[in-house]
Amino acid sequence: MDQSKPTYTDSRKREDGLAYELNTDGLRNIQFGKEIRDEEFLLDPDVTFLNHGSYGTVPSRIIDIQNKLNIERERHPDHWYRVNCKKYVDRSRRAVADFIGADSDNIAYVSNPSVAINTVIRSYPFQPGDALLDTNLSYGTIAKLCKDFTTRIRPDVERVNLQIDFPVLSEDYIIQKYEDILRRHPNIKVAIIDHITSPSAIVMPVKKLVDLCHSNNVLAFIDGAHAIGHIPLNMNDLGADVYTTSVHKWAFAPRGCAILWYDRKHASWINPLTTSWNIGDSLDQQFFEQGTVDHIPYVLARHCLDFYQAIGGMSKIIQYTTLLAEEARDLLIKELRLEPLPLAPTLESPNLKLLKLPAVSGYPCTEAGVAALEKALFEGTSVFAVLALIQNNIYLRYSVQVYNDIDDFKTFVMYFKDFLHKNSDLINV
Repeated sequence: MDQSKPTYTDSRKREDGLAYELNTDGLRNIQFGKEIRDEEFLLDPDVTFLNHGSYGTVPSRIIDIQNKLNIERERHPDHWYRVNCKKYVDRSRRAVADFIGADSDNIAYVSNPSVAINTVIRSYPFQPGDALLDTNLSYGTIAKLCKDFTTRIRPDVERVNLQIDFPVLSEDYIIQKYEDILRRHPNIKVAIIDHITSPSAIVMPVKKLVDLCHSNNVLAFIDGAHAIGHIPLNMNDLGADVYTTSVHKWAFAPRGCAILWYDRKHASWINPLTTSWNIGDSLDQQFFEQGTVDHIPYVLARHCLDFYQAIGGMSKIIQYTTLLAEEARDLLIKELRLEPLPLAPTLESPNLKLLKLPAVSGYPCTEAGVAALEKALFEGTSVFAVLALIQNNIYLRYSVQVYNDIDDFKTFVMYFKDFLHKNSDLINV
């Protein structure tokens, strides 16, 4: 027998995925900026990436483990799905739970926060006349969910949309807004609250808002898509009813990796979107068995957190990105005369900033106008950021990660000045 190839019996005993550990050699002292970009990521060095917040990017060391797991799965797909995969996912869930101050039994993996929020909104036992609360700053897909749910799926449920207008100069302003809306609409049963709004990048006072909701007998569902790896998290301290966050944004996981955390007292009414083999079993089993899906991003979450900690953890990472984001803002304001979003410094997110662009003729302040201007600015170029429509103004939103440095923003300044020069007849100063 060829001893280099395992027999069927041998392969059933193998649990390679549990043995794969991240090689952290050299990470402790690596320099942020160009060094970590060139040595640890696959990013094109000729492109200036200023939009990490949308999709993240995966370290090459994580991709190496991802490739090993893909090979393991393809060598014996049945063994992967029927025997080992659940063990791998459970180990990863425990690592994520430790990172966010949670019990792993209350965590399920989902592909993204939109799936998580859809899951709990469609599951919640609303009664006719109840209401659901979101805001004008809710993420676009969540706003569309609230509209669709209360018009097509449950037209007997009211949608209440809270308006939070800029300037936002204190957390008291936000809290007062919520107090007023909850008082005026006692039928609200569920509030969807952003931890970091997107694209407007406000760090909301979620702990106080959770407490306020509970004092009004309202459940607090927190959309923390941008939270893990970006700001400190502790589920046990926060006290929310439901929380979701994307591991693939600021914690380096492959795309399609997010978590849904829930207070165990709500387990009786939560149901996955897909009814599958484990209906009636524990939520853990039901969320795991959602048909033939790619669990590898979930398995890799623990390795991604190992990478995050190895390069310095939150204190070192966020110190670097915060200072860089602020330095970049000062540069863009000085060189391009852009205007910052009127937001209290205490409510700013560390890694996401917004600056108002000058009006450009032919690109109205509409969603279509924003999309057209974004295409004109960035399509086919070696620079990329995103534009956002906020209160009838178009803003540049940029993200910073450890692979960025101030040279990236100097490149953007040169590029944007060239764009303004070429389109000077369209600029309304």
